[in-house]
This record gives sequence, structure tokens and C-alpha cells, in this order.
Amino acid sequence: MTPWGFVRRVVVAAFEDNVAFLASALTFNAFLAVVPFALLLLAALGYIVHADGDIVEEVHGFYSRLLPLHDTGSDDPFTTAEDFFVRVVASRAQLSAFGLPLFLWFATQFFGALRTSLNEVFDTEENRGWLVGKGFDLLLVLITVVLVMANTFVSVPAFGFPWLGRWLSNLSAFTFGVVLFFAIYTLAPSRPVRWDTALLAAMFASLAFEVAKQGYRVYLSHFATVDRIISNTNAIALMLLIIWMFFTATVFLVGGEVAQTYDLVRRQRSQRAILA
Repeated sequence: MTPWGFVRRVVVAAFEDNVAFLASALTFNAFLAVVPFALLLLAALGYIVHADGDIVEEVHGFYSRLLPLHDTGSDDPFTTAEDFFVRVVASRAQLSAFGLPLFLWFATQFFGALRTSLNEVFDTEENRGWLVGKGFDLLLVLITVVLVMANTFVSVPAFGFPWLGRWLSNLSAFTFGVVLFFAIYTLAPSRPVRWDTALLAAMFASLAFEVAKQGYRVYLSHFATVDRIISNTNAIALMLLIIWMFFTATVFLVGGEVAQTYDLVRRQRSQRAILA
């Protein structure tokens, strides 16, 4: 199959599997899960970091790695949000008591929708029972939390060169994304997925995610403002955030289509080799 034929097959498969509709459902579920998820992660920072100054630094580090934001400064449109979350960290005990059940509920709902979407992409039926499926959902939640926390706390040495530190930080985020997506592509579908197929899909999805994140960061750095909460640029920033989340869900599912097409090409080559 030629490269153009490969791309055409991926596009056709994405259209047949209604990837845009599935991505919309994932985006909605992600909105429901991301708020308690972020609050609980910040509460965890509060348990680990005790000095107030360190809390501020760790909260900003969390934002910089998880979301497409630029460096802290007077022009950062999310400075107010960061100050709010610093106060949230200070009340970590109450937050954990109320936020944990809420997070588990919405997170498992999100991964349940994700399992259904990947089963559609990989052309397989869900053959696992409800309890087994929820067990996989909880496992994926745990893996996601561990990897996001690891990505938050891993410090990348700059060796005296700021540009090198930024490059290594982006490489670290890309690597953690590959590991996370690889785990999801491997565990979520009801049928086994070859490791090389899952790795290809994970690299595609993580690269597209990082590119979109950097593009959103550029917009926030140059156009979004804090002098007026209601403004055209801030409204566009909010709209772009929604589009960014939808784009992330879309490229994740398209990554599954890439993996499915790659697996199809591999099987066709094996059959031709046997017949030859």
C-alpha cells in the first residue's frame, strides 16, 4: 500500500466509524472528569509540599506540564485560576473527602466511553462483563494519575541552557504521553492489540497532542489578556480550549485508526508472503 493509499484508508475508516461523533462524546465526558481530576492532583501536591512558596511553584509546574500554558507573569490569563488553586491546595483534606468519589465516578465514566469508542475503532465487540470492564476503567484511571503525577514532578536539567531545558521538558511530556496512550491502546479495547501497533498509535496521538498544545500556548501568550475577563480574545481562548480538547479526542481515535490500518497492511503482506 502506498503512503497516499494508507492515508486514504485511515480517512475512510475514520468516517465510517463516526470518529467526529465519538470524539464529541469523549470531550463532554472529559469536561465532567477534568475538574475533580485537577483538584485532586492539586490536593495531592498539598500533601507532598509543605512550604507555601513551594506550593505556588508546584501548582504552576502542574499547569505548565498538564495544560498548554506559558510562563507565569502579569499577562498570564490563568494567573487568577492558579491563585485559586493554591487556596484549594491549602484545603486539601476537605477537598479529598468530597472530591475523590466524584472524580472516581466521572473518570470511570470517561474511560468507559473511551473503551466503547476504541472497540468501535478496532471493529470488535465488548466481550467483558460489566464488573471486569469497570475494573479496567479503574486501572486506566490509576495509570493516568500515576503518569500525570510523575510528569508533574519530574524535573529536567537545563545544564545552564534555558532552550535545552525547554526542549527536554517537551520531550519528557511527549514521552509520558506515549506511555499513557500506549497503555490505553493496549488495555482499553476488548481484543488484544499488538505492542508495535499500539506503540505506533501512541506516538501519533502524543505528537499531535503536543503540537496542538504548543499552538494553544502561543495564542495564550500573545493574545489572551487579564485586564478584561469578557473580551473577544478571551472568548476565543475559551473556544480554542474546547476545540483543543475535541482535537485531542479526535487524534486519539484517529491514532487507533492508524494502528488498525497498519495492522491490516501487515496482515496483507504476511498473506502475500505465504501465497508467494
